[in-house]
Amino acid sequence: MRMVSRILMAAVFSMALFVAGCGTAKKEVAAPAEAAKAKSVAEQIVESGFEMVKIDEVKKVVGNGMFNASNGVMVDARPERVFDQGHIPGSVNIPDNKFEEFYPVLTEKKVTKDTYIITYCGGVDCIKSLHNAKFLKDKGYTNVKIYLDGMPDWTKQGNAVEIGFSTAQKLHAEGKTLFVDARPERVFAKSTIPGSVNVPDNKFEQFKQFLPADKSETFVVYCGGYECVKSHVVAELAMKLGYKKPLIYAGGLPEWQKMGGTMEAAAPKAAAASAAPASGIKQGGEPGSVDKDYFKTLIASRPANIVIVDVRTPAEFQNGHIEGAINIDVDKIYKEGCEAVTALLPKEGDIIFHCASGGRAGEMYFGLVEDCNFQPKERLHFLDAHVKFSDAQCIVE
Repeated sequence: MRMVSRILMAAVFSMALFVAGCGTAKKEVAAPAEAAKAKSVAEQIVESGFEMVKIDEVKKVVGNGMFNASNGVMVDARPERVFDQGHIPGSVNIPDNKFEEFYPVLTEKKVTKDTYIITYCGGVDCIKSLHNAKFLKDKGYTNVKIYLDGMPDWTKQGNAVEIGFSTAQKLHAEGKTLFVDARPERVFAKSTIPGSVNVPDNKFEQFKQFLPADKSETFVVYCGGYECVKSHVVAELAMKLGYKKPLIYAGGLPEWQKMGGTMEAAAPKAAAASAAPASGIKQGGEPGSVDKDYFKTLIASRPANIVIVDVRTPAEFQNGHIEGAINIDVDKIYKEGCEAVTALLPKEGDIIFHCASGGRAGEMYFGLVEDCNFQPKERLHFLDAHVKFSDAQCIVE
């Protein structure tokens, strides 16, 4: 019996060795072949036939930070939440995973099929920009390129970024971030976002002392909304002084109020609208201002003795303006002096200045009246209201 047990144990042991040996041999035979290397996003872009651009090309499109389809359009393919936290100034948000829902914004902004479009997202490993480029091509857009370096490259190279309302509201609620109102003093005095300091773009040198002492500190700069360039100007001037993290809240006061943000009056409100002065111009709520509803009646036609002067930039004027208006950029009064502006103004009749949100129009008016001592000042007026152009229509709000 002992002999039989030994023989059985030996047989079992031998079978175990055989099984183990077979198992090892099977693994060696079944070793998988080396997997093919995945293609980089850059390689996929090239294969798809799209051209990649660098930051210098992007800056040409961005310009002064305002959306301007004649320069080109920046399309951010990242999710809304990420876009709200920071994006290249003037960009439109079309998340690649919600393309069909968001891409009609291009039609709303009068972006034609041959408009120059640059897509971008989160850098060299982000494929969302390629997705959007393909989607846009499928929709018939013919001039689409890709900024593959994307948002990481934009910020790394020291450029200011825009934020949305949700991020601005969160930063304001936390109470740790300085808010900077870039509008003129008189406008700031009426109402502003609570806790803000005033650093008017046209008086930056005089007011820059109110910016944070620590140039690495983040601050939020804003003005009169998406048509207002003042916030972008202040951010740029601050960065030239060495500030690293200005955030531009492009929606500004109009969006802040629309979304229910609180406001703060820094001075008593202006007096109620008065009756029309002797010139026939109906005055608004502030001396020198024009009643908004009265101004609307002048858009289609007006007496020969009333001239409307658009004080926006030549590029803004070219994109849409009131028929018969003349264009004198308000920056001319700062860069070239009083005579450079007064020489272009009509010698007789009433003059009404307007811009996109009222800020620059007021600057031109008060600059001529107070700094240039224009006479007779009763000839000058300004519109303190939002003016935008859509479908060849002038809309005053």
